[in-house]
Amino acid sequence: MPALVSFHAVARLGGISIAADHLSIAKSGVSRHISRLEEYFGVKLVERSGRSVKLTPTGVRLNQRIQSILADIDLLDDIAREEGGNVSGQVNFAATAEFGSVIASVLLPAVQERFPDLTLVMRPAYDFEDMQDPSTDLAFRIGTFDDDRLVAKQLGSFRCWVVASPELAAKSTINTPEDLREQPCLTFRGDVASSNWTFFSGDGVSTIKVHGPFATRSFSVLLDLAKRGQGFAYLPEFMLEDALASGKLVRCLPNHVSRPYSVYLTFRPGTRRIARVDAVATLAEELIPNLLSGDAT
Repeated sequence: MPALVSFHAVARLGGISIAADHLSIAKSGVSRHISRLEEYFGVKLVERSGRSVKLTPTGVRLNQRIQSILADIDLLDDIAREEGGNVSGQVNFAATAEFGSVIASVLLPAVQERFPDLTLVMRPAYDFEDMQDPSTDLAFRIGTFDDDRLVAKQLGSFRCWVVASPELAAKSTINTPEDLREQPCLTFRGDVASSNWTFFSGDGVSTIKVHGPFATRSFSVLLDLAKRGQGFAYLPEFMLEDALASGKLVRCLPNHVSRPYSVYLTFRPGTRRIARVDAVATLAEELIPNLLSGDAT
């Protein structure tokens, strides 16, 4: 069992040293575990190159099976510990940083009230390739979903709205999406400070090329810059309630919105048989739809 855990950590993290740190064991212990597995199976499982490690084709196939084995062992262990007892322990979930903060704001108080012996740990993440990792119990995924290894339940959807500070909106004439072409726009990108914004309205669909002084893959940063009057931003509606209510932002082009972005609760098959995971998942199904417009198409 320890050898399987070590091998899976090396495969997932890409190195022996980082795996050893993650597992809180000596680097030599991880290396010894890998060697024992290679001796047992009689095949080479990893290729070492400096500090990095790459799995051999056989190692890749073995790791896929190990993921499933470790997940099943964790499931059995949790079921055994929770049988006949109170709901307790830790639930780990993944979500984008911005949506995760919204989820936490409603989930945490509910968990504390109903299940005081439960704790939550959130990993900010935009990608969910590692949902087969036994350490992740649940994930909230935005956009499309196409992974037959996971169970997914759609919780609702949201749209993006164009917003700006009252001062910037007052000195700019924004009557149609085309008017944004010549305005400073803050874009959700990690490579260039421009983007194509697509709008849906009663008049149809239009896509506008916008550009501006700043781009980043963080809606929270864009929200803060928009409040400071640095540009127009196209942000998820679930982030905007407080800023709009306080007057720090105003909504522009209220008849033009983004396409709906679906929100899914995802988990591995069988995971909800664990009482602590099912408790949090049930609360998410109860509370999160209230934060969303629910108009996914």
